[in-house]
Amino acid sequence: MYRIMIGGDTFFCPEDKDLLKAARSQRVHLPFGCASGGCGLCKVKVLKGDYEVDVCSKDALSDEERDQGYALLCKTYPYSPIEAELA
Repeated sequence: MYRIMIGGDTFFCPEDKDLLKAARSQRVHLPFGCASGGCGLCKVKVLKGDYEVDVCSKDALSDEERDQGYALLCKTYPYSPIEAELA
C-alpha cells in the first residue's frame, strides 16, 4: 500500500488497483467522468513518485502530456508513494 496525496486529499493504494478506484473506495472525491481512460476529466500532474499509466485515449492523455508527468487517475497504478495535483 502506498500513500497517495492529491491536492489536499490523502488515501492509500496498492499496486494492483488504479488510483481512482482506491480513492473512491476510501470516500475521497476526485473528479472523473468515464472512469475508463476516454475523457480526461481525472487528469493529474504527478509531482513525485513512480507509477505506470495503462492504455488510454490519446485525446484524453497525449504522449506529450505523459512525457510531462501527467496521468489519468483511472489508468494509473502506483509503484511508490505519489504526490500529485489536479490538472
